[in-house]
Parts: sequence; structure tokens; C-alpha cells
Amino acid sequence: MGSNIANPPTHSRRVEAWVWAILNPAIDGLRREVGLLSKGNLSWRSYSRKCEYIRPIREYIEATQNPNYEDFLADQLNAAIEESFKKHDGQVVEVESSAAQFFDRLMESDLFRTEVTETLKDYEGKVTGDPQYPSLDAMRDDLPKFVAEYLINRTELLPKHYMAHKFWEKYKSQFEKLSSDEFERYRERESFMAVENAAKTLHDKSSKLLADLRNHRQMLCRTYDIPAAPVLPDRGNPIDALFS
Repeated sequence: MGSNIANPPTHSRRVEAWVWAILNPAIDGLRREVGLLSKGNLSWRSYSRKCEYIRPIREYIEATQNPNYEDFLADQLNAAIEESFKKHDGQVVEVESSAAQFFDRLMESDLFRTEVTETLKDYEGKVTGDPQYPSLDAMRDDLPKFVAEYLINRTELLPKHYMAHKFWEKYKSQFEKLSSDEFERYRERESFMAVENAAKTLHDKSSKLLADLRNHRQMLCRTYDIPAAPVLPDRGNPIDALFS
């Protein structure tokens, strides 16, 4: 959709709103996405079956800014961007769907569940009585879910307040061998590769969209002579201090 209204004037408050309330949070969100995807971390969660920190573009925009978001997409100046948003958001859905399918297949695998159970027994046998190694009794039944999630997200180390942080630190390399052979052992090569391919495609789309939005922001700022972010008042200046 696009409007035929004349271009905004220099120093347009409307264009300021596009840059500050739409482009800036979208760029910040995409920058985080690309950083996570570069490490293979989808931030996918089994309880929600969604990526926690990789979201559709609209979810990066504050709800109170929805009118500005709709105005941004409606204007001819931004005509090419809506389709890019749709492609990005569609790929996020594809990543979440492929991760959920791979997760479900692992949960249905008796071999995978047995391997997690045997690893837990080994952990318990080696660390009994050592306070540095927390008991995992409370998460015993859900441990296969957590291990599958760690594998999907290429989790390196868990924060120390996570109950399973010592377990994952000790056995991560053992489980990572599964991904090195593309889970052929569980006959899940195809579903694993679907996750990998979807994540790579999203990384490429997010990287391009990030670059495009940065360029578009720069064009708007130069054309309409506006700052790329709100300028904080100089509190040492008595005039600024009076009105801040």
C-alpha cells in the first residue's frame, strides 16, 4: 500500500516518528537477531514453541506506536519495506515450525530419551554429595526437553543459576556429537537440516533487512534534516534545563 500525498517537509515530525519509533527499534531487534543467528542460537523455547528473541518486526515496535507503524507502511516513501517485513516474518515462522518439528521428533525417539536417561545416571553417580553439582531430581522428567532445546539453540554454557548448568557443562560435547553427524543415529537428518537451512535463510534475510533499514534511516535523516535519535537536553544549559 502507498499514499500519493506530497513528500513531508524538512524537519517533519512525522518522519521523526518513523525514524525514532519504527526504524530504530526494528534495527535494534534485527541487530540482536543477526548476532544470535550468527552463533546458531535461535532462542527457541519448547514451552512456547517460539523464538524468544527473534520476533516478527511488528513485535519490536511498542504497541502505542502502532498508528505510526501503519502510517510508515502506508507512505510511498517506504513502499518497498512492507514486503521485506513480510518475508522476514514468514521466515521467522518457518524457523519456529522446523524447530518444533525437530523437537517433537526427538521427543518421540526412545533412543534419544534413553541416552538422556543414561547420561543423567552417570551425572548422579559421579557428583553425589558435591554441592557444586545440583541435583536434577526436580527436572528429571523434563530433562530430554531441555537437552533438545539446548541442541536446537546451539547452547554453549548455561548461566550458573540454571539448575542444569553443571550437567550441560559436563555432557555438552557428548550431545553435540549427535549434531555433528546430523542426527543420523536417530534418523533425524532431514528434520535437523530443515532447522539449519531455515535458520541460515533467516540470517541472510535479517542481515539484508538490517542493512536496508540502516540505509533507509540515513536517507530519511539526510533528506528531512532530522537526527537519527532524540537529542537529550543539555542540563548544563539553563534554557534546556528549564524545559526538560
